[in-house]
Amino acid sequence: FKIEPNEDVHVHDIIRGEVVINSSILDDKVLYKSADELPTYHLANIVDDHLMEVSHVIRGEEWLPSAPLHVLLYRAFGWADTMPEFAHLPLLLKPDGNGKLSKRDGDRLGFPVFPLEWHDPKTGEVSSGYRESGYLPEAVINFLALLGWNPGNDQELMSLDELVKLFDLHRCS
Repeated sequence: FKIEPNEDVHVHDIIRGEVVINSSILDDKVLYKSADELPTYHLANIVDDHLMEVSHVIRGEEWLPSAPLHVLLYRAFGWADTMPEFAHLPLLLKPDGNGKLSKRDGDRLGFPVFPLEWHDPKTGEVSSGYRESGYLPEAVINFLALLGWNPGNDQELMSLDELVKLFDLHRCS
């Protein structure tokens, strides 16, 4: 995919606001690998989201650098008017603040990172899950909702119905 040089690409991000990237810092991208006859992640992602009529793409901030390419691909396909809204959320960090939290960190530090027990098919390692550790589903949902978001008051316990009513991506940070 040939990227035209020196064009300001605007990405409206619900969390970060208007992000402007000059195309001069973007590389041309391979979108289809003939060796394995498969599309790359970026092409498959855009086409899948478009065909599924995805309205919001919510992902970790490590994907923010890919957003300008995705905007350019939506435009190139003539899909700019159906482009989803983007929101790039901060990552969960290790307790010491150095680097993003991984599944191995949870096992090492004694807390689950998966909803259910996970058996890694490659290594055979087993990671405990919230359910197996005795956490109630409602508690996990409440906990996850409050990561980087709050309802604008001091309320910390909410039912699923309350969360659905109150949640707003614009209040995430």
